[in-house]
Amino acid sequence: MPRTRPELEREDKVAEIVAAAERRLREGGYDALSVAAIARELGVAQNAIYWYFPSKDHLFVAALEHIMRSIVAAKPPAQRSVEHKVLWFVARLQELEHVRAAMYERARTSPVVADFVARLDATWRHMLAGVLRGRLEEPELSAAVAALIATIQGAFLQPMSAAERRRVVAYAVERLAGRPT
Repeated sequence: MPRTRPELEREDKVAEIVAAAERRLREGGYDALSVAAIARELGVAQNAIYWYFPSKDHLFVAALEHIMRSIVAAKPPAQRSVEHKVLWFVARLQELEHVRAAMYERARTSPVVADFVARLDATWRHMLAGVLRGRLEEPELSAAVAALIATIQGAFLQPMSAAERRRVVAYAVERLAGRPT
């Protein structure tokens, strides 16, 4: 019989579940995110996981939020060039490539995932605007951010190496924001 582990605080239980979900996402993508497998791994009942996360999509979003917080928290040094900052961020996004398609697919039918994708998009826009601010003024700044996001997303959709993706994004940054400093 699975244990209930009353000795653990709610935050600790949630963190443990999210960590297990994140490991599964990183190792096998969305298909590996199984509530039953996580429950077995942690030695708890499935219902214990559903107590904290009402659906698999809620757990998926919690794991994605944790991953994105760690990416955002590890910002590149401030003195780096605009190109370097954008390329650094694109390299971090590469870590999520195997779950990106599932994220957008689930967003079509899941309000929970769709809300996360909308918040993530707003965060990316804000971060890129912060990087490009000072080089461009409105309305060019908004257009450049939109064009850069489209370029980055398109580069992830194309079958290309990480080096080629860097070259494409660097080219877009140079054209949209001028020569890197």
